Amino acid sequence: MKRITVEDFELAFKDELSPFVTQKIESLNLAYHDVSVEQYNEIVFQLIKTLFDSNVKKAGKHRLNDWVRGWSENHSEYSDSKEFSSLIPKYFGKLPFVRWKQKFIKPAYLEFEYDMVQVLQYWLFEKHFSNVTDVYEFGCGTGHNLFRVKDVNSHATIHGLDWTTSSQKIIKDVNEELNLNFKAHNFDFFNINKDFELRPNSGVYTFAALEQATNNYQEFIDYLVEQKPEICVHIEPMGEYLDEDNLNDYLSIKYFEKRSYVDGLRDYLLQLENDGLIEIVQDQRSYIGSMFVDGYSILVWKVKK
Repeated sequence: MKRITVEDFELAFKDELSPFVTQKIESLNLAYHDVSVEQYNEIVFQLIKTLFDSNVKKAGKHRLNDWVRGWSENHSEYSDSKEFSSLIPKYFGKLPFVRWKQKFIKPAYLEFEYDMVQVLQYWLFEKHFSNVTDVYEFGCGTGHNLFRVKDVNSHATIHGLDWTTSSQKIIKDVNEELNLNFKAHNFDFFNINKDFELRPNSGVYTFAALEQATNNYQEFIDYLVEQKPEICVHIEPMGEYLDEDNLNDYLSIKYFEKRSYVDGLRDYLLQLENDGLIEIVQDQRSYIGSMFVDGYSILVWKVKK
């Protein structure tokens, strides 16, 4: 059995981690096993079969009711238990293998992928949101990510935005129960309310949310440029960061295409930077992923003022 260490993350992230993030990593298990040749062949075979499966659902606005049902299930569980674990989306820990540094590994426990995501978010949120007064997550789902923003900036007002009303119900219940200064708003990537104004000195992030907006992201990015937040963080599946000559990366890229995930986000932001409208301040892959995708690449930018 092996464990992912602070040094492993520093090599993958190309950054020296703070004492805060170091402590978070050391508090987690992060144990895993290498996969055998037989397991690797099983994974690749399953991925290829999925790529040729005509029943795989594509992302898009037609999926609204699916997300309503999913978040409603989490809401029901939270109403009964009042436990944070009931807010974690069901797709975490669903599959027996995950990706790390372009390889597949087998987690030693169910919450491994979620713990990897926690480390990634703590690193990015501390780096970019420590000094803002408001933070907005667009496409927040159950609101489970908002807690990590709170951990790095206890004074900020934290806003969760989602296109499902079930999301707003969860966040309102959480806030009433725990008094965390969370705010809930309805926001639809496919029908953007340009009258929704961000507060001054604010931070914005998306986490595997623009993936569902398919190619409607440009209007959303233009909206953010107009709103002029201090910083914008995107943690999304972006094929531009992966290596097409690496089989595991290549299969991830093809899965992005199969599901119609966001495509061209990095190129669009580079275009805006070339036009002098924004500045890209962080631009890299995280090397963290689920079995099907290396889906947590990082793009951070700010509006030029």
